[in-house]
Amino acid sequence: MLLGMAVGNIWGIPSWARPGVKTSRLFIKVGVILLGSLYSIADLARLGVTAVIFILSFLVFMLLFTLWLGRKVGMDPSAAATLAAGTAVCGVSAIIATAPAVRAKSTDVAYSIATILSFGLVALFLFPLVGTLVGLSPHQFGVWAGTGIMNSGQVLAVCLTFDPGTAARPSESLKTGEIYNLTRVLFLPFVVLFLAIYASRNLPPEEEEANISTGLWDRFPVFVLGFLAVVFLTSFGFFGPTSPPSRELTIIRHLYSWFFAIGLAGQGMEISLAELRRAGGKPLLVGAVAAALRAVLALVAVILFVPR
Repeated sequence: MLLGMAVGNIWGIPSWARPGVKTSRLFIKVGVILLGSLYSIADLARLGVTAVIFILSFLVFMLLFTLWLGRKVGMDPSAAATLAAGTAVCGVSAIIATAPAVRAKSTDVAYSIATILSFGLVALFLFPLVGTLVGLSPHQFGVWAGTGIMNSGQVLAVCLTFDPGTAARPSESLKTGEIYNLTRVLFLPFVVLFLAIYASRNLPPEEEEANISTGLWDRFPVFVLGFLAVVFLTSFGFFGPTSPPSRELTIIRHLYSWFFAIGLAGQGMEISLAELRRAGGKPLLVGAVAAALRAVLALVAVILFVPR
């Protein structure tokens, strides 16, 4: 991701390469599908209940807190709703999915995305450092990252930084963090519906709409179904034994590592430092406060309630 940022901001992306760079999220989604090979149905059942409680508590709190703080500082309701989706659910994808439903302006979308990416850039360095200093186990760090970081790509990046793992010993942080992250993403349709109702009660009908052609269902995380399908196949031995991992599982784990590397590099190329600097003002203030509060509360909750 850092290499991608260097390329994108120092040399720029030539016009012929931009369509390819935009496929970065596709690489990450394919990687997440292959990541299902790390889990069994029993793993999902065991982690799922805890993940739902954790994620739902933080999602509801962050959603209401961001809307409240945005109203306090005088943000436009559609801008506050767009930012609230990003801080509560899954960052950029949630912002894009929510924008048409709340009739967000193009500037609202741009500032919200820049705010989310600004925090994510800090989190890339801060989360692994704090996790090491506090002495979190790989499992605890995965819970913290999957709960406390807003953008899905950055959850992947910090988990792999803290606990790189190998094909023979997959990253425990990544395994845990992605369960929490995917659980959070599944609530996106309900959050968009709530924010659409909120916006309809607070916005006049002539409000300018965002210039975004995609809607909620175009952004619905269909790749999660692929992830669950691979979990099912792994659970019933379609890829061979899991301990020690079969040759097929080892190949799959090498593949998802490469998909993540390519996808994160592409996402780094799309992060413009100039746009991050232009994100100042109320969105940056509200987003920074919400993101910091989420990260701190998630860390405290992990230390108190999540066993090593």
